[in-house]
Formats: sequence, structure tokens, C-alpha cells
Amino acid sequence: MPGASAPGIGCMRTRSPSSGNHVYESVVFRWAGSNGDEWVLLYVFMRSMQPDRNRRHTMASANAQLRNVLLRVHLYIGLVLGPVLSIAGLTGSLIVFWQPIDTALNPDLRAPDLICTKSAFRPVDELVAAVQAKIPAGGRLTSLDFPDHERPLLWAWYQMPTSQAEWGDIYTLFVKPCSGEVTGPRLWNSQPRPWGGPLMSALIQLHTSLWLNQWSVLVGNHLLSFGSVLAMGSILVGYYLWWPSRGNWRSAFTLKRGAHGIRLHYDLHKVIGACAGGLLLVSLFTAISLYEPWTQVIVSGVNLLSPVTAVEATSPVSTPREGQETISVGRVIAITKAALPSGRPMTLEFPVDEQGTYMVTVDTGAVWNSQVSVDQYSGAVVRVQGPQAASAGDHVLAWLFPLHAGKAFGLPGRIVLVILGVIPMSLYVTGLFLWWRKRWISRVEDRL
Repeated sequence: MPGASAPGIGCMRTRSPSSGNHVYESVVFRWAGSNGDEWVLLYVFMRSMQPDRNRRHTMASANAQLRNVLLRVHLYIGLVLGPVLSIAGLTGSLIVFWQPIDTALNPDLRAPDLICTKSAFRPVDELVAAVQAKIPAGGRLTSLDFPDHERPLLWAWYQMPTSQAEWGDIYTLFVKPCSGEVTGPRLWNSQPRPWGGPLMSALIQLHTSLWLNQWSVLVGNHLLSFGSVLAMGSILVGYYLWWPSRGNWRSAFTLKRGAHGIRLHYDLHKVIGACAGGLLLVSLFTAISLYEPWTQVIVSGVNLLSPVTAVEATSPVSTPREGQETISVGRVIAITKAALPSGRPMTLEFPVDEQGTYMVTVDTGAVWNSQVSVDQYSGAVVRVQGPQAASAGDHVLAWLFPLHAGKAFGLPGRIVLVILGVIPMSLYVTGLFLWWRKRWISRVEDRL
């Protein structure tokens, strides 16, 4: 039929404004027949918005509960371990340059020869003989530290047996390399009295053991190592709590202008922690690598990724020969220089028993030093360890202590470490103020 519309069907869906917790939706079906007739079906239904809102509310509540739990974990770890880590950090800053400080505090003991060049050094065997003559009966010479730019004297270390201790008292003798004059002895460390030595020794013992290693359990070592692990977890929690949820990075790294009181301490805690947290994680991780059981845990973990020489290598030993005496220190140094011609001997450790070896630490210009083990009877080089033929795992492990001591990046690295040592105290003081102030305000409000 002319003018008649073609048969068909159409559908339109509309949505009306919500009312309360519900939304109204309507669907209109329009059908046209071939004869021009038209039918319309309107279907209106109501849909509840409550499930969506409940879901969002549940998620927000769960996130708030998680943040509250993590905030308490962060708080309690800081309150309990804050004093310990503050002591470790401050003493760490002081001992970065302990050699120059010790020289300034003990000018008489550590005074060098007025005019002395390396070419005028006396033979090392002559210097060792002068040291042996000064060691009291019962003492055992354990190691030598050779002169360098921070230590112009030869240092000789020996132990004296003492009762009620796992190791003997450690003493130092100082030898002028050109004149052969010996000064000392000076008590360096005593297990029953870790504070009994010179100031820098006492600070080093406080940094490494909190003066709590008088017992066989080594309480200080465990407190520092396990405490450092908890502190690493607290730093990660702190980063989670600090992370800007809406991408407002500028406010995350700035102090509010004109802030004071609680807001100032909060901003200081936030910004200092965010900026220094990564370096603190490195410092804490390299610290626990020096303590058991974490040393073995880290070595085993690195060994899974790259073979670590120390895992498979056996300890070097000397082969005793009847009637043969031990070789001299001078010969050991000559053998070491032949093994590593470009190296500079730094320290020498004497054999601890008949099967022990001389161990010479050599500076070859790399970040970490090489070690040469020499048979005490034949003079044969038993083992050479160093960066020359090291695996990736060896490099990772060998970098840990230079990173912790600040030696990995020279003078700039040591200066950064001095600054970093103050950070734990800063975080502890600002965090303690926030906790105390909020508790004080809460008590005042409860009284009102």
C-alpha cells in the first residue's frame, strides 16, 4: 500500500535519576505492522544500587583496616628499635673516619717519623723482631697492618689470654717504619669490658655489638641483626603508608609552608623517610650480611643465582714438614708481590696453628681486596681470591662490606655514610614526638 511503513521493531532504553539507593530504568519497544498499525510496550523496572555501594564500602573499610594495622606495626617497631638503630647510626657516622680521629686523640702513640719515605723503610723482618721483643710472655702476634696514607705507622696486633672470655684481650703496638721505634702497647678490645679500650674502639664495639657480647650467646649481635631485619620491614611498610594514592608526588616530597608542631614533625618524618629509606635499606642489608645466620642465608641465596667460590672452596692449609721452620714475614710479602705484582699488601694474618697459612690482604685498585694464602713452611701460594677471576656471585658478596663502610665510592661515599648515620635518630625523634603528642591530645580530650 502506498505510504505504508515497512513492518519493523525498535527498542529504546532510558535511565532516570536515582532515588536513594535505587535507579529506575525503562525500556520502550515500538512495533509497526504492514498495515500502518503501531503498538508500544513500555517496561519500567527498578534496580538497586546498594550492592555496588556495599562493595565499594567494604573495599574502603578493608583498606582502612590494613593501613591501621600497618601503621601500628610501623609505630611499634620504631618505638622499640628506634634507640638501638639510633645508636648504631650515630656510632656508624663517627667511625667512618675513625683512623684520623684516633690519630688526633692519641698523638703521642701514633706520631710518625718526622722524615720518612717508603724507600727508607726498614726491612719488615726487623720491624717484626722489634714487635716480638715488646710482646709480654704468653702473648701471640696475630696480624700486621702495613702503613698507608691514613696510617703512617706499622700496626702490630697481639692477644693476651684472659679468664672468663671466649677470646683474649687484644692489644696494639705501633712501629715507626723508618726508625723502628715501637710505642705502646695499647689495649684495643676486651670481651668482658668492651668499653675499656680507646674511644674509637669503644665506639666500634658499641656499633657492632652494643657492648652486649660479654656472654657466649652474643646478645648484641643477635639484637642488631634481627632488629635490622625488622627495621627493613618497617621501612617498606613506611613506603606503603607514604605512597601518594592520587599521584600527588609534589606534596609527598615537600614540607608544608609555615607548618609547626605535629604537622612539621609529620612532614619531616615523611620526607626524610622517603628520601633516605632506600639508602637505609642498603645499609641495613649490608649490615646483616656480617652476622650469622644471615651471612649463610645471603650466601646461599646468591649462590642459587651465580656460583659463589667460597661455598665450594675448602679452607687453605699448610703442609707441616718435620724439622722445617716457618718462613719469614719478609719472604711472605715477596711471594705475595710475585703473585699479584700490581697489588699493595695491606694486612698480614699469622697462622693460627700448625696447619694454618699466612693470609695477606692486597689492594689491587678494585672496590674489594684480594687475599693471598701462603703455606707457612714451603712458601707455596695455596690460594688467591679476588676480583681477578671472580664470579658474579663473588662480586655481589664482596661489595657488601665496602658499601656498608662507605669505601665503595671513595670519599664521597664516606661523606654520604656520615650523613646517613644521623637519619635513624631523626626518624626516631620525629616519630616519637608524633606518638607522644597524639597520646597527650587524646588524654586531654578524654578528660573533657
